Amino acid sequence: MVKYSYTHLDEFFVLSKWEEDVKGPFGLVPPPGDWAGFKAKIKALNDACPPGESVKVIYAARHGQAEHNVIAEKYGEAGQLQHPILDPDLTPLGKSQAFQTRKALEREIKERNMPLPEKWFVSPLKRAGETCGIEWGWYFNDSYLIDGQENWNGGKGHGVEATVIENIREHLHVHQCDERSPISVLKQQFTSFNYPENMDDKDEIWKPADIRGRETEDELVERRGQGIREILERSKDCTYISLTSHSGALRGIYKSLNVIPRKIIVGEMNVLVIKVKEVKEVQE
Repeated sequence: MVKYSYTHLDEFFVLSKWEEDVKGPFGLVPPPGDWAGFKAKIKALNDACPPGESVKVIYAARHGQAEHNVIAEKYGEAGQLQHPILDPDLTPLGKSQAFQTRKALEREIKERNMPLPEKWFVSPLKRAGETCGIEWGWYFNDSYLIDGQENWNGGKGHGVEATVIENIREHLHVHQCDERSPISVLKQQFTSFNYPENMDDKDEIWKPADIRGRETEDELVERRGQGIREILERSKDCTYISLTSHSGALRGIYKSLNVIPRKIIVGEMNVLVIKVKEVKEVQE
C-alpha cells in the first residue's frame, strides 16, 4: 500500500462549537456560506498540485448517542464493564442528533451549493452505520418524513452506498461495546453498505479484558492511519469524502492526518481540508 504524508490546510474552517456550526455552513470562514468560492479554491489547489499530490476534503462525523453512552453517563466508565452491551444501537436521542446533521447537510447542499461527497466510508459498528444512513440517506432517496413525522425506515443504512472500513472503528477498550457484530448480521441490517472481501465475519480484533488490554495511543494512531490509507486507495479520483466514525477513532484519525485533535461531541461533524502527498518507500 502507498504511504502518504499529510498537511492540514486550516485556513478554510473555524472549528467552533458544534451548536454554532450546525446552524451555519459548518464553520466555513467568511463570507458565510460561500461554498462556490470554497469549491473554486479547492479546484485551483488541486490543479496546481504536482503528480503524487492532491487536496482532499473530508466530512468527518462522530455517531449520535448510543446505548453504551447512556450507561457511561449513568454509571461511569466502570459501569460499562458491569453492564456489557455488544455493538450497541443508537438511542432515540442519537437518531435525533444525526437527523439534526442531516437537515444541516440538506440545507447547505441543496440551498447553498455545499459540495457533495463522492465516496462514503463508515466504521463497521452499528452506531456509526446508522448515523451515516440517517445523515446521508436523503441523497439516496430514502423515505424519511411520513405525515410530518420523523421515521427511520428502509433499513439502518437508509440506502447509503458506503464502504465499511475496519480500521476506522472505535478505540479498542476492554468494553464489549467496541466488539462488532458478525458481518453476516450487519449485511442484513445495512443492505446498501459495501464490505471489503478481506473482512472476517467474526470480529477478530476486539478481545476481552483478560486477553487483550486497552489499545495504546500509538496503536490507535497506527491502525487509524491504516484506515485512512485504505480510504485514499479506494477514492483516488475523489476530492470530497465522507467518513463516519467514533470519538476515540477520530482522535487517532486527526493525529494521523496532522490535525490537532479536539473533543468531538456525539452527532458532530467537522470538515477537514488535507493536502495529501505520496511518499516513496526507500528500497533497502
